[in-house]
Amino acid sequence: MRIFSGVPASAAGQLRRIVMLALCHLFLVTLLHSPAGAATALDRIKQKGTLTVAVFFEDVPPFFYKDASGALAGIDPSLAEDIARKLGVTVTYNRNAETFDGVIDEVVSGRADIAISLLSDTLERAMRANFTTSYVSVRQFLLLNRLELGKLVISSANQNAKIPELLNNANSRIGVIGGTSYVGFLQEDFPKAQKVEFGGWSDMLAAVKSGEIVALMYDEIEIGNWRLADPAGSVELRPFHLSGHPDTIAIAVGPEDPELRDWINLYLAKIRDNGSLDAILKKYLYTTDRLLTND
Repeated sequence: MRIFSGVPASAAGQLRRIVMLALCHLFLVTLLHSPAGAATALDRIKQKGTLTVAVFFEDVPPFFYKDASGALAGIDPSLAEDIARKLGVTVTYNRNAETFDGVIDEVVSGRADIAISLLSDTLERAMRANFTTSYVSVRQFLLLNRLELGKLVISSANQNAKIPELLNNANSRIGVIGGTSYVGFLQEDFPKAQKVEFGGWSDMLAAVKSGEIVALMYDEIEIGNWRLADPAGSVELRPFHLSGHPDTIAIAVGPEDPELRDWINLYLAKIRDNGSLDAILKKYLYTTDRLLTND
């Protein structure tokens, strides 16, 4: 079929040129927007000169907290600043997220390049974001109200039952912070218990002190911080280590940034091999005053 039949030769030639120019323009636009033509996350970070790092809005020492000068310090800022140095850029912190799931949102939305914020690399979160290899694992703990636990023992048909068995029943109320990985951990470990969600650590701690809940479930970091701040609190509360599975902590990147994840994985492997990662963890985390045991 002749597309330009019946059209004068000069007009047909001009139309052909217009069509060819339009096709060339379409090809260039497609190429520029294709994955091969698009800038990688590493390119974008270098071009803007800044690495934007999402961090939870409240301090959680020793992972991230403001020091005496007001600067962000701890394990996670140490890693963020070293990554930025290796990339030849500066660091900007995004502390908008009020839940740990919200920290993931900052990365997925593109408002942050990476998230280093005591993030558990759960399977659910990995459906939304890319995770690097884990750089540390923290132990899972219960903080138990001694009096309420005693009531459970007395009412139990098996008074020799271990603590996890005692708590896994319909009369047991266990607290957890909403928007954290521990919502899923609690459901997995204590499916029969009543799950009570709280907006933050302070409210949950008050609830276990008052006996509103028999226990709270969280990591050794926050429970260790409580122990340091309130050593006398052990009279009414006791930590209990859940040995079933550690809580692995990793760095999150956007779902479309696999090359950034791979680069950070290589970075983590190198600082693990040369001892730099171990030095950071020893400085902030593995100290005798933070050692938790079952009381």
